[in-house]
Amino acid sequence: MKILFITSNSALFSLDSGGAMRNNLFVGALSQIGHVDVISFNQKDLVSNVNNCDVIYSEFVEEEHSRWEFLRTWLSMTIKPTDPYSYYKVNKKRAEIVNHFVQDSHYDLIACRYIDTATSCGLWKYRDRLVIDMDDHPVNKLKFLLPLVKFPVVKWKKLYEIKRMRKMVEKNLDSVACSFYSNIMEKPSSKSIYLHNTITFDEAVADVNATMNPVILYVGSFYHLPSKYGIFHFTNNIFPLIKERIPNAKLRIVGKGEKEWIDSLNKEDGVEAVGFVEDLVSEYKKARVVVVPIYQGTGTCVKFVEGLMMNRPVVSTPVGVRGFEEICKDGRHFMLAKSDEEFAERTVELLSSLTTSQTIAKAGYEIAKKNFSQERFYEIVIEALSRVTTFPA
Repeated sequence: MKILFITSNSALFSLDSGGAMRNNLFVGALSQIGHVDVISFNQKDLVSNVNNCDVIYSEFVEEEHSRWEFLRTWLSMTIKPTDPYSYYKVNKKRAEIVNHFVQDSHYDLIACRYIDTATSCGLWKYRDRLVIDMDDHPVNKLKFLLPLVKFPVVKWKKLYEIKRMRKMVEKNLDSVACSFYSNIMEKPSSKSIYLHNTITFDEAVADVNATMNPVILYVGSFYHLPSKYGIFHFTNNIFPLIKERIPNAKLRIVGKGEKEWIDSLNKEDGVEAVGFVEDLVSEYKKARVVVVPIYQGTGTCVKFVEGLMMNRPVVSTPVGVRGFEEICKDGRHFMLAKSDEEFAERTVELLSSLTTSQTIAKAGYEIAKKNFSQERFYEIVIEALSRVTTFPA
């Protein structure tokens, strides 16, 4: 079996972001059932590190923009509200490259992540063998941007777009071979299959112990707006409350960011912002508590699952645990914080009580291994695709 995977939004074969992790997992799952050829439009000189997978094209292909795009989408949404090309524009160069490879070699399945990638690369003509990993519902992205819109006319247009986009997503995902989504509470179509987020590394991390320093760990990219907002909010409003109770507490911040942002955080008492690190597991090994101060955004938070899978007690806001509420329970698998004061209080509780930390961490780890493991991720993809195509003997 031959499978073509196309990416235009997120990195691949790296741990740069949650999107990159899901790309890695998805390609890894596809490689279990057939040979995967990869086309990447956002990374140059990409090299595969997955068995049974080759990169056949890897170049930056810029998005195409038009000064009349606003008018085009408005008219298209009105005339053809369920047509994906009414919401996203086809990139002629990307579509030509994809068509060249598809015509040159037969592919049993053509896979990508996100509806906008399928549209910009002209993949809807292959819908009978098209597999789309939605991950996050595109309607949520519009809802996330809505509060940022200041002009009433533009806000009304966004609301109009949200209403029609939901119907567009449902209709088109019902017509493809298979589609996946990551938030169990937000099924985008009747045929879509729940596929949890998880992590791509699997290394046992020992329990927290009494000899460990009171280190609080936050992992997230500063280039991701919800993540950047969350860490600055935590540093300025929550960590000082923790320091009042535990003066020797340390906040360790790991993730890519501008030097000026990292330098500004390192000026704060007890804060260590280290930027990107190659060995993320070692950071979790040093941590007593993992925090997920996410207050905005869409989809589900990979860092929440990562904290659980690393055998560390996690304190999260409601947005940080969004989509996992039916499986992970507050006070048993993690600690939920609905205010700055509660966030500080629950973090202090975990730092102060070794028994509580170990109990929460163990329960969180066990529920995560059962529901969010890489093995289970692969099983879901393989089982779903076995229903829409015939695997070779």
